[in-house]
Amino acid sequence: MLRLSDKPVFAVLGAGNGGFVTAADLSLRGYEVHLFELPEFSATLEPVIEKGGIALRGVAGEGLASPEVVTSDIAEALQGADIVLVIVPSFGHKSMAQLCAPHLTSGDIVVLIPGNFGGALEFRQTLLAHGSPEDVVVAETTSLMYAAKKEGENGIWARGLKQYLPLAALPAHKTDEVLGLLKTVYPQFEAAANVMETSLGNLNPIVHPPAMLTNVGFIESERIAQWHFYKDGYTQGAGNIAEAMDQERLSLVRAFRLPEVSAVATLERFYGHQGINGHSLFKVFSDSPVHGAAMGPKTSQSRMLSEDIPFGLVPYSSLAQMLEIPTPTMDAAVTMASVINQTDYRAQGRTVDSLGLAGMSVQEILALVNQ
Repeated sequence: MLRLSDKPVFAVLGAGNGGFVTAADLSLRGYEVHLFELPEFSATLEPVIEKGGIALRGVAGEGLASPEVVTSDIAEALQGADIVLVIVPSFGHKSMAQLCAPHLTSGDIVVLIPGNFGGALEFRQTLLAHGSPEDVVVAETTSLMYAAKKEGENGIWARGLKQYLPLAALPAHKTDEVLGLLKTVYPQFEAAANVMETSLGNLNPIVHPPAMLTNVGFIESERIAQWHFYKDGYTQGAGNIAEAMDQERLSLVRAFRLPEVSAVATLERFYGHQGINGHSLFKVFSDSPVHGAAMGPKTSQSRMLSEDIPFGLVPYSSLAQMLEIPTPTMDAAVTMASVINQTDYRAQGRTVDSLGLAGMSVQEILALVNQ
């Protein structure tokens, strides 16, 4: 059993931007890290092995970070790990849970960074269905800890680091146990009431689709080589759409009697020390030094639609429909994204049915996630 005085060993599952920066930061701070990527994407690990580590720069530190283990063997990655950080797109949660289930042991802690909507619920369901011990603790955060982008073959630039990040375990009475191990590593982690708060607190589905949908011609144009997602794409109109969706999100938050914090206020808490302030999302993104450098995608298949719609707005809408809460702006965004990408995101996405919440009242859902 890991003591609070011990340094935990981390398995970081996923070698994208989030996995790279997390593994590099933890390694440079002296933690043992096992970095894993799926065998079909193992080419992303080869430069790390060849060059002796991940070249980190930015707000998380500077230097060549060398994880103890770099592997595409899940058993090797999980061997000896105290905390498993799953940092993959939401559409990879279920397959990652299936892969992990045979190798997790009693009392292990898995944290989805982030869970998007319903990540912990889906991950735990999948673990149990594939033979994982019942007392494996699954937790989730509302967002990634870093704003980061890969550079070259083995480099990562951390341009932003959140100073506040809610976390909740499933069930909620395990949250303090998880924070007891993580708080010294990430002091910005704060206890959320439960995974409904972390699910409803994820801002990606509110922030990304409005600028994607209103700039689709810009995105798909072959004559425009580069553009900045927030500086160029976040117009007043895109901001108005995001504000309307945020009000619909807050209607769900109120239904579950959770802390009512707007997207603007949340972003100020995330990055306030780095100059983020304003009275609207348009104003926030017009001035944000953290978001200003982010380049815009050149395909409508970007995760800003292909992930944030089916794993964000679709479950928001599904839950709202069950609770008879209107979400017209979210519903319109789902429809538009489905038409643009010729994909039925409502059929693909997480819903109250797939998450095991169908037919439940607010009180019954809270009882499930709390107890």
